[in-house]
Amino acid sequence: MSPSSSDRIRQAMQLLADEARERIDLHPQGHLLAGRGEPLDLHVAVPTALREGRIEQMSRDAEDALQAALQELIQHTAVFQPGRIFCFRCQSAECEHAVPATGRQVFTGYRGTGAPRFQDFGQWLLQRRDPRVDLLYRDSPQLTAIVSPGIELTADLLPDLRGGRGGRAGGYRLHGQVAVGWYLAPDLSASGPSGNRRLLSPVAVTLQVISSRAQEGRHRRRFGLNVIGTGPAGEPLDHLWDRLGEIPWGDAVRWAQTVLGGIEHQLAKAPRTPDKAVEARIDGLLQALGRRLEKGFRGKERRTQHAQQRHRDGDRPTRMALADLARAAPADLLVDTRRETLVVVGDRGRAHVFNQQGKLVTSVRYSPAVIERRRQNGLWRPAAADEVRILRERVALSEKSETGENGVGGG
Repeated sequence: MSPSSSDRIRQAMQLLADEARERIDLHPQGHLLAGRGEPLDLHVAVPTALREGRIEQMSRDAEDALQAALQELIQHTAVFQPGRIFCFRCQSAECEHAVPATGRQVFTGYRGTGAPRFQDFGQWLLQRRDPRVDLLYRDSPQLTAIVSPGIELTADLLPDLRGGRGGRAGGYRLHGQVAVGWYLAPDLSASGPSGNRRLLSPVAVTLQVISSRAQEGRHRRRFGLNVIGTGPAGEPLDHLWDRLGEIPWGDAVRWAQTVLGGIEHQLAKAPRTPDKAVEARIDGLLQALGRRLEKGFRGKERRTQHAQQRHRDGDRPTRMALADLARAAPADLLVDTRRETLVVVGDRGRAHVFNQQGKLVTSVRYSPAVIERRRQNGLWRPAAADEVRILRERVALSEKSETGENGVGGG
């Protein structure tokens, strides 16, 4: 292919992208796509002969295809709001009914009117007479997962709202879910007895497999895994776990979404695949997801206990953080603008988060893309010289205090 041919194709793609962005900007719900960068699934026919009227007709067909693809993407995004469930009563995922009232609640089904029903996870297990309920109330709670099919969760919906099995009204379908708890998360609204430690509060989440289609029978079905819940103080889950630096269900969710992508691809190639076969695959996915969540938590708990033993043996986990802070270049010293914490970026994606008192909050690893994205979108800004100086001083003071080198009680 000649350079001029590549340039023409690139120019055509640029023109299509510009048109798509303009239509998104003008669409009443275009804000739902802002910043997502998700491509439009566009199918167009390109004429190979410039017969009279051929270009005009195919241009109109392409315009219709672009508008239909945009509408499909917006329709799917409108029901797939991260952290929120679709409310049949309001026909939206942005109403007050779409989120649990507390971090302990999970989705337990729809009311007859279409409003989502949330319930304390522990109480729900008691109500179901689940023998594992005692695991939630141990000194170290054990993660417990409950798998529910879509037909069970939508059973109370009035027929005109349900539109068929699994809540299919308006192209939206709830295939099933995994409710899981407890995760222990810092309560940002409360402090512990010492006044500088956050209390840990139990949090449960609901992971739902949903799909949507803008117009029944015309466009392919889009699948997604949505995580529904809220933090102990009512904050969004992404804010809570961004502070911790790790999403505990992240690996399992990424795996499940990959499987759903495979199902979506299969249906695109074989659109007449029976619903029963699709639901069987999704049921297997949900069962495996529940097992992965429980197994992953237990493995992490064992690793945490091992880390605590290393700490007691003198191999302090903050040594790497202190070393990275000591050798950090100015470009690697950042401020988290939402949390007012200081982030030290080390080698191989290490990131250490310090609070204003110089205490280490957490140490995690991020991919270079994540680090760069947080720089670009302003979540992490360069730290000023005074902020760096104060951090180093407070970290040094904190270390001396913990090792008895401050002249008080040092003997």
